[in-house]
Amino acid sequence: MKSWKNWFQPHILERGRACFAEGRVADLERTGDSYTATVEGTAEYKVEILLDGDSIEDMICDCPYAENGNACKHMAAVLFAVATTEPYRRNDTEKKERLTPAGLVEKIPDSQLRPLLTELISADEKLYRALLLRYGEMALEECTKTLKKELTSIGKRYADRDGYIDYYHAGDFAEAIADHIQRQTETLLARKAPLLAFQGGIDALREYSNYSIDDSDGEYGLITEALNTTCIDVLADADETVAEKIFDILADCVKSDREDWFVQDFAMQMVFSRFAGKYFDEKKLALVDEQIVALTLSSKKDYSSEYEMKRLLMRRFDLMKQLSRPKEELDAFLEQHTKYSDIRKLRVQQALEDEKIDEATHLLEEGKAADHDKRGLVAEYSKWLMDLYERQGQRDKLIAELEYHIFALSSGGMEMLNRLKNVCAPAQWIEYRERYLSGRSYHKLELLESEGLWERLVEAVTAVERLSILDRYEAALKKKYPDRMLEAYVGILTKEAATASNRKHYQELAHYLKKLRSYPGGTERAARLAEDWRTQYSRRRAMMEELRNAGV
Repeated sequence: MKSWKNWFQPHILERGRACFAEGRVADLERTGDSYTATVEGTAEYKVEILLDGDSIEDMICDCPYAENGNACKHMAAVLFAVATTEPYRRNDTEKKERLTPAGLVEKIPDSQLRPLLTELISADEKLYRALLLRYGEMALEECTKTLKKELTSIGKRYADRDGYIDYYHAGDFAEAIADHIQRQTETLLARKAPLLAFQGGIDALREYSNYSIDDSDGEYGLITEALNTTCIDVLADADETVAEKIFDILADCVKSDREDWFVQDFAMQMVFSRFAGKYFDEKKLALVDEQIVALTLSSKKDYSSEYEMKRLLMRRFDLMKQLSRPKEELDAFLEQHTKYSDIRKLRVQQALEDEKIDEATHLLEEGKAADHDKRGLVAEYSKWLMDLYERQGQRDKLIAELEYHIFALSSGGMEMLNRLKNVCAPAQWIEYRERYLSGRSYHKLELLESEGLWERLVEAVTAVERLSILDRYEAALKKKYPDRMLEAYVGILTKEAATASNRKHYQELAHYLKKLRSYPGGTERAARLAEDWRTQYSRRRAMMEELRNAGV
């Protein structure tokens, strides 16, 4: 624990220190060999520090940056909190608590603050510019121009001549953009310019998206987290007018076909997660309607367009419910867009809630025909119909639907076969069973076992010539057909030995030789097989070693 800071890159450590100093660590608790806490960021992130004695064994956080195994600022913040609440021993006797930044400033005499600050500013150009922007007499317009120049310079620092930022520089580039967003937000909020602060954050996201970047470690998440924090900070003190203008900025990003998907995706998330109330719900509804119209006019027919339309329609329906639109209007909307599967399912659910069973049945049958090329969706409709027929006691329709599901869709496996058996007359079931077994069916072996058709099962199992299949059905067949199972194993092992080429495979072969000994006459067969291999494959030293180790 004394060297826990070595887990973190310097800039991550500093962001964690700032996060802790701002009081974002909550619910810190020691439980056994771990610390747990919650850290407030873009969302509330759960952090766990796992210990092995006095050392850190592992650290876990559910933030985007930590998903790929990175040590994040939230982990660092928790460890700063641990260091404060449970300070480490010095020379094994003395405990000394590390002061927070705010606590340290409190201890500096007022008369020394200005000289000390002057010294620090003189030695740190970055700190000097940050304070100049916030407290200098620079006009607001000049301040924003300076911030934009800083933003533009970041990309030039990390990109090659073609504007590409490779894997090795992507993390530093993203961190630099995220740091810029944070400093810019603090500066402009201090100067009472919330709209400029938010617009500057959007511009930073645009700058990030302008580059071709290898962000395979999820660097995009760092940018959106910083921008999300900006959105939270700006909206926290914003009046209604500012909040409405920020909504409009985001809505324009969503609607614009010139924005990169990074920007549109972030704007969409903010619109639907950060603004609540009837006024904004009405504006969201209008925004969704514009998107629906635009997508309709585009005449696109590919899968992604259909998926996007379904998403928009479902979002619109949810907004209509939030705005307490009349049931007649909701029903009319669903009916208008029934051709989309998600809407159809909503209509079916609504019909069932209203006890309109015939309407639900009709919608499902209609859906089977309309979506006939989407096997998984049709199977879902079919299962729904089975449940309806069973509830209504319509045995013949249930059997017909089960037959369709099993034979036409080749779906459901043993669950549907057993369901069909339970609802059929014995003679009818035999017909269905034989029909299934005569085809190219996925669950033929399972059905033979379930029906106790042992002779046919051993024929089918040994014909497959796979060790995994023999193993799967060995318990059911070994006592009844030991000789046939033994010969099946010997035949497969002989072929496997001819192609084996590594120690792992040789170990597996030796394991099966020991398995053969449990069969009547198996000890002699295993010994003969091993002797054949010693003769044929004597140059395979690893195989010879594994046979000796197995005692065969």
